[in-house]
Amino acid sequence: MAVYRRSSRTRNIIVVLVLLALTFVTIDARSHGGGVLSEVRSKVSDAFSPLQRATHAALRPIGNFLTGALDYGSLKRENERLRQELAQQQSEAATAQAEQQDAEQVLHNYQLDKGVLGSIPFASVQIIQAGSSNFDNTVTINKGTDAGIAVGQPVLAAGGLVGTVVSTSSRIATVELVSDPNFRVGVSLSGGNTGSAAGAGRLLPMKVDVVSTDHSPPQEQVGQIVVTSGLAMERFPKGIPVGKVSKVVTIPGAIEPEIDLQPVVDPTSISYLDVALWSPQQ
Repeated sequence: MAVYRRSSRTRNIIVVLVLLALTFVTIDARSHGGGVLSEVRSKVSDAFSPLQRATHAALRPIGNFLTGALDYGSLKRENERLRQELAQQQSEAATAQAEQQDAEQVLHNYQLDKGVLGSIPFASVQIIQAGSSNFDNTVTINKGTDAGIAVGQPVLAAGGLVGTVVSTSSRIATVELVSDPNFRVGVSLSGGNTGSAAGAGRLLPMKVDVVSTDHSPPQEQVGQIVVTSGLAMERFPKGIPVGKVSKVVTIPGAIEPEIDLQPVVDPTSISYLDVALWSPQQ
């Protein structure tokens, strides 16, 4: 029986509270924003506003942290995307620049060949293997006898002589560079003199041996361009730039000066060459 009375009392309290709530709501609705309930609600809001502000201040760092964590992940993904786009653009720009340089080199070679060597035909080739060290003075090119390339033919690029073909197969060939100690080329010097320029190594200037003549000794100047002599049975046609005079030394008592040449072509900075399909018999 005690349980029954307690349950009845609880139901009565709930009913009374509901009726009071409905009454307050009706009165408040009819007051159009004024009346007792509005004043009570205002006082309650004033009483609880400090607690609301304190709660907001306490929860703000947590909200900022959660928002920042979400934004950080998004920002990290965006930065990664931008880095990838930048890397791709830089790669495309580098590729375009390399292609432009190669095109300019091919055009320069063509102009040189036509201007200096007249009607001699050429085979344009690409270096597919360069020397692995400063002691290696040869390069491998991507064409051989199938393209008309033969041992002894001159090889040019970017304004001057690069070397000569020393071995061939049907599809590739090996070029000996002007820096090789075994390389020799006849050159024209001032005063009607001639000489023989020889390689001395990848990082060293070529040495010129002056051939004595009945003329006055050569008077070469630093910076002067020396070209192939093209004498009878020379290995190279006449007029190809070989090197720029880098040093002239006259030793007391010597008849001829010592002349050093810096090759006009640096094979480490180029990719394309032109092989002159020419032989001394021509």
